[in-house]
Amino acid sequence: MKPRYERILEPTDTWAIFDTVSGVPVIMGTKLMIGLSLEEAEEALASLNAPPKGRKRSAA
Repeated sequence: MKPRYERILEPTDTWAIFDTVSGVPVIMGTKLMIGLSLEEAEEALASLNAPPKGRKRSAA
């Protein structure tokens, strides 16, 4: 299964986080996820693509 969010290298050598479903940059709180350093982008991406807490995954 493809992750919902992905990191994109921008022409300015910064990173953006895009929603693969809607095709638009993600907004976390009040911050638009563009113009990020690699470290910021990786941290945001890990948080966004992490499984929801409190839910157990069923073995299918």
